[in-house]
Amino acid sequence: MIDSVRIGIVGAGGIAKRHVEALRTIEHAQIVGMVDVETAKAAQLAQSCGAQVFATLDDCLPHVDMVYVLTPPTTHRDLVCSALTAGRHVVVEKPLAAEVADGEAMVAAARTSGAMLMTAFNMRFRDGFRRLHETLAGGALGAPISIWSQRLGIGVGSAPNWRTTPGLLCGMTVESLSHDLDLIAWWGGKIVRVAAHTRETHADLPGFDDNAVIIATLAGGAMASIHASWSSHLPYNARGIVGTQGTAMVTGRGLWELTTFHLKTAAMPYETIEVLNDTLDVASYREESRHFVDCVRQDRPPSITGEDGLAALHVSHAILAAHRQGKTVDIAAPALA
Repeated sequence: MIDSVRIGIVGAGGIAKRHVEALRTIEHAQIVGMVDVETAKAAQLAQSCGAQVFATLDDCLPHVDMVYVLTPPTTHRDLVCSALTAGRHVVVEKPLAAEVADGEAMVAAARTSGAMLMTAFNMRFRDGFRRLHETLAGGALGAPISIWSQRLGIGVGSAPNWRTTPGLLCGMTVESLSHDLDLIAWWGGKIVRVAAHTRETHADLPGFDDNAVIIATLAGGAMASIHASWSSHLPYNARGIVGTQGTAMVTGRGLWELTTFHLKTAAMPYETIEVLNDTLDVASYREESRHFVDCVRQDRPPSITGEDGLAALHVSHAILAAHRQGKTVDIAAPALA
C-alpha cells in the first residue's frame, strides 16, 4: 500500500481551488505539482498548498502518482492520455470530454495503460443523493417506475466564464447535465433512449444550449425526466424516485442546494420530511477525493470510472441529436464496451 499519494493538478481555475481545499484535509494526499497555462494563477494556488509550479504536464509527471485534470473539457483528451500513457492515475473533472471520440480515446488509454481513470462525479458523494440511492437500493421503494431531476436558476451564461468562451464552450447538456445523467443511471440503470428539446437563449453563443426538457427510457423499463434551465429567475431544484412501493425526493433552493428529504412508502401512514444541510460546499469534493486517493493507495477500482463519464457523454450527445432530428434517439453502445 502506498503511504502517501503524490498529486499533480492541471488547471488552476475556480474548480481547482475547491479540489485543493478538499485534498488538503486528506491525510494520505500530498499536492506536489501545479500546472496552468497562466503561470501566475498556478503560482498563487501552488503557494496555498506548498506545491511546485511546473511549466507543462510532462515536466510534472515524474514527480506524481496521480493527476487531477481540471481544465475545460475540450482540452481533456491530450492531458488525460499523456498522464495515463505515463502510467499515472487520473481524476478528470466532468464531463469526461466535450466529444464522444475524445472520451473513447481516454477510456482506451486507461485500458491500455492499466492506470485508473476516474470521472469526478462528486454529486454521488452528497448526503441527499446518497440518501436517495440507499433508500432505493435498500428496497424501501420497490422497483423504480420513474426518476426525475428538476433544477432551475440563473446559470453561467450570466457572466464571463470558460463555459461561454467560443472554442471552449460545450453547452449545458454536455457539461452540467452530465451530473443529472450520471445520477439517474446510478439510481435506475443505463439510459437507453431519449427524446428532448433544448434551447439556446444567447444569440451570440452558438452551441451554448442552456435550457432542456428530456424524457429518457432506462434499460430496466423505468423512465426518467430532466427539466433544467440556466435562465430561470426563480431558483429551485428537486430530484426524486417513484417506486412500486414508495416515493422519495430531495428538494432545495437554487441549482444545487438540498434542504429536505421526503419519504413515503406503502407501509408508512404519513410522509416523513427530514431537514438536510447539504449545500454544495467542500464536503462532497472531500469525500470524492478521499475515495479516489484510497483506491490509488490500495490498488482497487474506484466506484466511478472513465466508463461512467463516457456513458453520460453518449447520452448528452443523443439528447442533442434528438432535438436536432425531432425524434426519439436510441443510445448506441460505446465502441469500447
